[in-house]
Amino acid sequence: MSGTKASVIPTALTAACLLALPGCARMSQAPDSDYRQAFEKALASAQCDGSPVRAMWSAYGRWYAVASAIAGHPKTDEATALLRQGDRFRTLGCPEVARASYQMLIRRFPEDGFAPLREAARASLQTLPPPVQPPSAMPPSDATPAPAVPTLVRPATQI
Repeated sequence: MSGTKASVIPTALTAACLLALPGCARMSQAPDSDYRQAFEKALASAQCDGSPVRAMWSAYGRWYAVASAIAGHPKTDEATALLRQGDRFRTLGCPEVARASYQMLIRRFPEDGFAPLREAARASLQTLPPPVQPPSAMPPSDATPAPAVPTLVRPATQI
């Protein structure tokens, strides 16, 4: 009879944990696998923006967060993934996604061990066209004069 209780308690505890943590129970696979699948879908979509690219960034963010929470984890795979992501999107003709990938690698991995990856990212950044600025963020040029500053006109007062 005591053998039966011993096997029931862990099963009941597992069931209780799954009910208490539904988000954990829904996670189908490891965060790096989610990222790899999202990355492949983004590449297959051949789009430079949209939901596949947003899903890829979101999956990368989850993967990075999990990796960062593990003490002593070197995060080499996470850094290498950003370089590979930038390279693939540069080849695909999506310079803004590539630029964001390279810049994130440079920003998130300042440690000495990542110097070769950062240098590769910097070199790749140099091959990209200049960033596209939205029209409102573009500085005025000679062809487009700056808007005139309004002049305050005070009404004449009678004394």
